[in-house]
Amino acid sequence: MHLEDTNYESIECGGFYRTLTEAMKDMATVWNMDLRLIYVSPSVENVLGYSRKEFKELSNNSGKTSFRHIIAPGSMNTFLNIINRRIKEYKKWDTSELQHPVELELIRKDGSTIWTETKNSFMRNSDGERTGFISITRDTSKRKKNQEILLESEERYRNILESIEEGYFEVDLAGNLTFFNNALCGIMGYSKKELMGMNNREYTVLKTSKQAHETFREIYATGKPAKIANYEVIRKDGNTRIHDLSASLMSDSSGKPLGFRGITRDITEHKAKDQELKKSYDKLQNMLEETIRTLAFTVEVRDPYTAGHQRRVAELSYAISEKMGFSPEEVRGVKMAALIHDVGKIQVPAEILSKPGRLTSNEMDLIRTHPMVGSDILRRIEFPQPISEFVLQHHERINGSGYPHGITGEEMHIEAKIIAVADVVEAMMSHRPYRPALEMSKAIEEISQNKGILYDAEVVETCLSLLIEREFAFS
Repeated sequence: MHLEDTNYESIECGGFYRTLTEAMKDMATVWNMDLRLIYVSPSVENVLGYSRKEFKELSNNSGKTSFRHIIAPGSMNTFLNIINRRIKEYKKWDTSELQHPVELELIRKDGSTIWTETKNSFMRNSDGERTGFISITRDTSKRKKNQEILLESEERYRNILESIEEGYFEVDLAGNLTFFNNALCGIMGYSKKELMGMNNREYTVLKTSKQAHETFREIYATGKPAKIANYEVIRKDGNTRIHDLSASLMSDSSGKPLGFRGITRDITEHKAKDQELKKSYDKLQNMLEETIRTLAFTVEVRDPYTAGHQRRVAELSYAISEKMGFSPEEVRGVKMAALIHDVGKIQVPAEILSKPGRLTSNEMDLIRTHPMVGSDILRRIEFPQPISEFVLQHHERINGSGYPHGITGEEMHIEAKIIAVADVVEAMMSHRPYRPALEMSKAIEEISQNKGILYDAEVVETCLSLLIEREFAFS
């Protein structure tokens, strides 16, 4: 509240000014030039807890020393400075200077303290001489407390930003840096002075600059945070680094967009390690697949009539699992198991495998051991998936009529169900010692008639789609 120089004939005379001051929540006091209290408004009781009489007696009791009962020690020097400079030398001060708000901590009657803001205006008599001043004092404790909380929060926020390794940044809508932490300076290799105001086009390659522009446009349009992977940043020393960046929209209290804020992390070394790990993994994967091919070749050497059978079953199994939506790792597991699903036949005598006539009961029993033998061989190898179980189950049937354990579909791996269908289709379409190759139509008829009985319905439907629509052909 600003009061201009006021001509008070007598503050006790009532009238407009007295009505005004007594209606205010703020405390109004009127002093002469000797700092003697002339008037105090009723609101003194709410602000300081004193009655008007008590406050007047306290203020006028012993001159300046009485203010030590009202002014908190931390604000006493500020108060005395006002007295010495604005009252004793009042001729040198104009009204606007006197009205400048003064912040003081005051002592209430109960001993508690409050923060206040006081504004002063000179009073003049009819001759224009300054005879005293009026003070308007407002309790600002809540505002002060909120300011302290805000400052503490800002300090905590700054400490967090300076303690993290990631670079924090804020840019305006044009992409110019307006705020950032020290970590960003270290990441970019620039000083704070150099980095301030720099546009993202100045430290990114053209491809990354376009990527950033599109991403920030999307954030601006949707208001949703977004990420940029493999964000290429050019350091001051000319080295290009790879970053991961996350950003969100900054808005004012009305919701008007102001710019963007985000976190950026240098992942150059991490990405290099990932690439090395991938190379190492690919190398091990190739070694494993070569081992699988060697095992498959060992079986085919002993059974020339089924040479290529496992490879062709693997081709069809791969196509079925891929069409069914398996992940790349799962598809690779199916293919790997199919490539060696008959590895257990290595224990079956070659003359039985290539016998042109009908097998005896004993010979058939020996043939039926190959899933278990193959599973036992593979169980000793550490595969990413349970390959040995897929091989063990590839002759099982979903109605429990298969071998070696006669389990049902609920107990079978889906991978084994795929290999089972692919195995039947390829076997029927290939030459055997005891019969010539059959037409594809016969294989289609076999799996169609036994769909949901011997073979998994979804696997059969997928296989039929591949064969009928000619989306697949054996190599």
